[in-house]
Amino acid sequence: MLRKKTAKPDITPPPAAVPEPQHKGRPSPLVDTRVVYCGDNLEQLKKLPDACIDLIYIDPPFNSNRNYEVFWGETKEKRAFDDRHASTQAYIEFMRPRCQELARVIRMTDSTFFRCGGKAQGLSQSAVLTN
Repeated sequence: MLRKKTAKPDITPPPAAVPEPQHKGRPSPLVDTRVVYCGDNLEQLKKLPDACIDLIYIDPPFNSNRNYEVFWGETKEKRAFDDRHASTQAYIEFMRPRCQELARVIRMTDSTFFRCGGKAQGLSQSAVLTN
């Protein structure tokens, strides 16, 4: 008696995902994401390569025409900043180069969250859109 040979189902598991190579201990080949970069954001952004950022969340000054002061942490270190600009145009000129740098470093397929309230929202959008 002849038996018909039936094919066995392929139960071989799929190959394991190949992990992305680590770049000298860094998860990214472009930017060392293990570091918090401190300083003026404009100067720090200029140091970054093009299209190296996946997500940007920015909470810039609101052009509130106020001075802010806070006592920080257990040591009650005084931290303060002025949110005053000579004019609306001065505020736009302050924001424009920062927005230009943000546009340069963000990948085209990723997102920027721009938190800004009051009259600064429209002004910041103007700084971005007129770039």
